[in-house]
Amino acid sequence: LPNDGKYKLTWTDYVFGSFLRYMFTLFFGSQNAPRIEYGVKLVTEHWLNFLTDKYSIPAKTNVFDRLAGLYIRRGDKSPEDSFWRQHNHWRNLSLYVKGIVDEEQRRNTTYQYIFVMTDDSSVVSTLQDYANPRSQGTDEPYARKYLREREILYNVLAPQACFDPFVRIGFDQFLVSLRFLIEHSALTIGHIDSNVFRFLREVTYAKRQHRIGTQTYTYTLDAPNSLDNKP
Repeated sequence: LPNDGKYKLTWTDYVFGSFLRYMFTLFFGSQNAPRIEYGVKLVTEHWLNFLTDKYSIPAKTNVFDRLAGLYIRRGDKSPEDSFWRQHNHWRNLSLYVKGIVDEEQRRNTTYQYIFVMTDDSSVVSTLQDYANPRSQGTDEPYARKYLREREILYNVLAPQACFDPFVRIGFDQFLVSLRFLIEHSALTIGHIDSNVFRFLREVTYAKRQHRIGTQTYTYTLDAPNSLDNKP
């Protein structure tokens, strides 16, 4: 900085810095190969048609206004996950669900559809079981209570409904799922330890920051570490 580091930032510096941040994240968050963009369109059309037909949604209704996302990265990421380092296991799925429920209560709304982006195929099948009103399971009662009869969505192009970042098709579908959340999710719950989730937060904010009342954490939030309501 000028003056031997004694320069004080002005409001114009902050505005310019915000502009650079916006342009950087918007540029790098919008540059995808045509096959990725086409994949996003296919996944979007699939769920639009499915939900519209199943729930007889009027044509002019934005279905994705009621869409929340879950970003659940497991795999080889345990050394980077603060919850794992403290408890030696992954967050229960109920904690991710609580992130959605807390925001529903704060915003006085309901997210009926939940798009799941994960590298663990058991996550999708487990959430689908929790949402099934005929399920006889008893584990994770919190998740079962609040997911019941909601629609669990996923990337229908991905093998086993999840992505494997270490193979070509898996990485492609990782990008498709990420792009889908950026474009359509009204709220995404993940874990801030993940560099991908931090990137998703920045790009989502950059694309939507001109909306009234939008802040960095308006659309992407960290999953809580406990089911109680203590900060």
